Amino acid sequence: MRRFLKVLAIGAGGILAICVLVAVLTSLGGDGGTPTPTAAQASRGETPTPSRPVTVAPTAAQAAATTPTAPQAAATATPAPQVTPTLPWGTSKEDVHATLAEWLTAELADGKEIYRLTLERIVDGAVSTNPLQRPKEGNRYLFFRIVVENAGTRAHLITSSNFQLRTSAGFDYDPLFAPVGFAEGEGLPQEIGPGGKTRGIVVFEIPEGEQPLFLKFDPNPLTSAELYFDAPNALELVQSGAVGQAAPAQPEGTPGDQAGKSWGTSKNDRHVPLAPGQSGAIADGKQVYRLTIQAIVDGATSSNMFVQPKEGHKFWLVQVLFENAGTSSVHLVGTEWALRTQDGFDYEPEIMVAGFSEGELLSGEVGPGGKTQGIIVFQIPQDAQPLFLKFDPNPFTSAELYFDAQ
Repeated sequence: MRRFLKVLAIGAGGILAICVLVAVLTSLGGDGGTPTPTAAQASRGETPTPSRPVTVAPTAAQAAATTPTAPQAAATATPAPQVTPTLPWGTSKEDVHATLAEWLTAELADGKEIYRLTLERIVDGAVSTNPLQRPKEGNRYLFFRIVVENAGTRAHLITSSNFQLRTSAGFDYDPLFAPVGFAEGEGLPQEIGPGGKTRGIVVFEIPEGEQPLFLKFDPNPLTSAELYFDAPNALELVQSGAVGQAAPAQPEGTPGDQAGKSWGTSKNDRHVPLAPGQSGAIADGKQVYRLTIQAIVDGATSSNMFVQPKEGHKFWLVQVLFENAGTSSVHLVGTEWALRTQDGFDYEPEIMVAGFSEGELLSGEVGPGGKTQGIIVFQIPQDAQPLFLKFDPNPFTSAELYFDAQ
């Protein structure tokens, strides 16, 4: 009898526990959603109000630990909507855009490395006290004094080559290699340790009629993080069409397998006439290069006494406009060219190119959508004539551009 009562008590306790559990689940709505309405509520078309969770007030220490500071609150605020259309440069998700203005500070994160830049001074038409530091006729100096802070975890060498300027005409310019005589400061390079900073000047030589479109800071060419200081009217210039856009991203010229030549026979090669005003483009994967012959000088002369042809030779010069219609930056060094003369000899371009009135060596970095212009000079025998001029930006691929003499 005692055993029977004990079993009965245990069974009753189990039934009671099940009832309590069902009641708890019912009060919580089962799956955490809206509770099921009662018959009376359903007949009146009412929706029951969900039960509110119980809130436990935090302790003073917890409140202090969880309450955001002013900078944290600003950082977590709803971001401002992006301007549409967006600028056609600096489109990587790691890129940062700021306004090109004095005393403006911007921060760029490149992995664990953080760079903080402040534009302290901008001088359009800067002047050097050094008589040897003068812009060419029709050009001017555009000067930036910049403070660079290293908020990362390791030391970095910052040089002027980390900066590039694009003007409203769409041309990209590299800074002066060694600016001297400027009262506002000295040029980079400078190594900056973690937590340190440096101040330096970056000077560009640009034509009188061109205005800055953006100043780019690229601390690591192997990663995509770049900082752009955009002119205040940059978006307006893009929307109005005043800024030159990239050439169509497609090859131009006669395909190599249809050119009927004994050179440049790859289907990726392109052939165009070797004459002023002629343009051609080659596609190397997603990278597209477009070039236009602006002038050809057979027998060019240099005012530099150390840049003169050997006896019985002459300088053959070509002035070229280069446009980057691809998706990544291009680094031109001048060795992408070769000239073959009609007697079958091949010539490489001159390394020392100075004193030519037609311009300077076609070289430097050109960003996506940007362009630059310069000269390529060959030293060939006096009686030699060109057969073709070849542009080969990548020796590991087959895409080459040939300007063929007619």
